[in-house]
Amino acid sequence: MNQPPREPLDYGYFTTLDNRDNRLPYREVLDNLTEQTKLAEQLGFGTVWTGEHHFGHEGIDIHPNPIITGAHLAAHTETIRIGFAGLIVTGWHPLRMAEDVALLDQLTGGRVECGMGRGIAVRELVNMNRDSDRRNDKRNWALFRETVDIVKKAWTEDAFTYDGVFYQWPARGVPDHTTAWYPRDERYRSESGEYIAIDVVPKPFQKPYPPLWNVVDGTSGFRVAAELGLKPAGWLRSTAGMAEAFEAYREGVREFQGRELELGQECGMLRAVVVADTMEEARRIAEEPVSFYFGSYVAGHRGRKIFVEPGEDVDKSNESDWFDFLSERDHILVGTPETVAEQLSRIRATTGVEHFLTLMTIPGIDHRNVMRSIELFGSEVKPLVAKQDALPGAVA
Repeated sequence: MNQPPREPLDYGYFTTLDNRDNRLPYREVLDNLTEQTKLAEQLGFGTVWTGEHHFGHEGIDIHPNPIITGAHLAAHTETIRIGFAGLIVTGWHPLRMAEDVALLDQLTGGRVECGMGRGIAVRELVNMNRDSDRRNDKRNWALFRETVDIVKKAWTEDAFTYDGVFYQWPARGVPDHTTAWYPRDERYRSESGEYIAIDVVPKPFQKPYPPLWNVVDGTSGFRVAAELGLKPAGWLRSTAGMAEAFEAYREGVREFQGRELELGQECGMLRAVVVADTMEEARRIAEEPVSFYFGSYVAGHRGRKIFVEPGEDVDKSNESDWFDFLSERDHILVGTPETVAEQLSRIRATTGVEHFLTLMTIPGIDHRNVMRSIELFGSEVKPLVAKQDALPGAVA
């Protein structure tokens, strides 16, 4: 029996900012992002997502603070949501992160989507917080869990205290001289004058807090996302691999939250997208940048194994070049509006994904071609996918 179609796909526009070989002034990169975001909003994209990275002297992933950039983008838009995909929370002071995200949520009237991740690049992690080093994966996971727990408590508890492995608040034995002029509130100041609890101000505009996401790729990480109450968003798995991960999230939600979801419900997926008027033009624009970005940069961090199909022999996958290898496994959507829509509808049917994030600022693709991709995707691809989605049973 055919099921009724799901809610329409929610589309996101994603970037970590890139400036390959530092060809442009950084301000021009930011100005391009502002222009791209405004066009995405006009064309019905629901969220602009930015990722966090540090120390990118090569010109790749050069975006250190999604919260500050989010405030700028919010000031130049009206409705598009401001998403982080994600904050590398293991490098943040948890209370400062709680304050900054809550303040942005207040400034935007509740437009924030807060994605969080453990980080991947060792040079970034170690130089921001030595405890976040992914080479000690168990400790990194512990720090991630504790940070998420702290941020949630800071957003929902007035008299906040914490006693964890990495953080303890407030500091013991500190006199509360700052508020000696104010009538004593026994929740915060003891009879002896010691500061005994913290109130993180402001709390978020959205209650109890903004939607929380986990930027994740490993199947086990999707279960952890369910355990921690985070919605997952991944990008380096093949379509079949993503379906496998989404199933792990669904099982985790059933186990940890006692809720039943359909496959792909609450889940996000990122794909590199280049749309042009002809297949030849799309491939001409995309082939070298895609091969460089995934083959040199991403694979340099992750290796080739993350991209292959479940159970696929990695050695045999080396027989094809990067562009064709990625295209065959639906990692990249490159072509005309019709071919991209067909590919996306197939991904949607297989995975049930509800939130589709587009990466169009692939390093080496210029701003003019990015804007054309946004225009064609928003005006032509989205309606074609919506038409396919409206067919009974289109998404199982």
